[in-house]
Amino acid sequence: MRLFLYGSLRDPALLATVTGRLPPARPAQLAGHVVLTAVNRAGTEAFPMILPEHGAVTEGLLVEGLTAAEIDRLRFYEAGFTLDGAPVTLEMPEGPVQAALFRPQDPGWISGGLWDFADWRARWGETSVAAARAFMAEYGLEGGAERAARRWTQLLVRGGAEVRARETAPVTLRRAQGADDIRIGRLSRPYANYFAVEEYDLSWRRFDGAMSREANRAVFVSGDAVIVLPYDPVRDRVHLIEQFRVGAMARGDAEPWLVETIAGRIDGGESPEEAARREAAEEAGLTLTRLLRGPSCYASPGALSEYLYHYVAVCDLPDAVVGTGGLEAEEEDIRSHVLPFARFMELLDSGEIDNAPLVILAMWLDRLRPQLRAEAGLA
Repeated sequence: MRLFLYGSLRDPALLATVTGRLPPARPAQLAGHVVLTAVNRAGTEAFPMILPEHGAVTEGLLVEGLTAAEIDRLRFYEAGFTLDGAPVTLEMPEGPVQAALFRPQDPGWISGGLWDFADWRARWGETSVAAARAFMAEYGLEGGAERAARRWTQLLVRGGAEVRARETAPVTLRRAQGADDIRIGRLSRPYANYFAVEEYDLSWRRFDGAMSREANRAVFVSGDAVIVLPYDPVRDRVHLIEQFRVGAMARGDAEPWLVETIAGRIDGGESPEEAARREAAEEAGLTLTRLLRGPSCYASPGALSEYLYHYVAVCDLPDAVVGTGGLEAEEEDIRSHVLPFARFMELLDSGEIDNAPLVILAMWLDRLRPQLRAEAGLA
């Protein structure tokens, strides 16, 4: 089968991840068509979508020599798109060539403007390849197609976390990982929904140089998150939020409404700074002017993959910013509080503030506060 690829599968790494190899491909053009960004009605997902348009020319790849198994893998990955229908005619150096292409099934997509491959690749390329590896791991498994499609947004979140995890961190005291220092014998996912639980049978290099015995370890996989503490240095006050937390309830906490600060998952293709500004707008209606990055850390690396990016956000906090907020689609019910810094410290000392990210940011702000007040012209 000849296949014309006009969207993200033009990326060689993504195509190889989906098909299992990099098939022969060459540049091609399709006249009379345009590629738009298709956005779902909730505005949470976007894909390239091809539509007829007189006078337009679409750049893409002509892929030849695909096996039946590779076509099946492509169909699995392109859930929501179909390969059926009339082929298109490409103008190639040797003359007209007919090829199939994936067309969107759902007519409910909303156009988000022209789609640009270079822009997509810069923002989403590595994240999408990482997400596609997890997506294609479901191929051939019972219920895999439904499970993978349901988790795609979360797989992008995880893919972004995987890309950020490749950033080089200091290794001055701790041991540097060497080749073959970790051996994974088996990986299973006994639970996979929005979050996932992964279970490993693995061994690792001991400090005496020998490999450990194979051990079983389970990890709760949730992606990376941003934590943002808004601070007004002129008024010397902070913005906090309050909401019901199921983790506290499940522990048996008598008071599962917790005092926290703005936080949220970093979406796939999004930077931590972008996520911080988005979450501030969603949860509290705040526009952040300056972000000061604090310590980044694992929440509990013995069992959680979650990595936290902490920020103090310098912003204007008048009395009018208090109220309720959150995304209705996510059943968020959030109440805002604006407190003097001294009252903030009282809550920390009394234990009413008892979640680790806010404790970290309270200490970070206490360290930064004299400088921020001085920059604002205050003692």
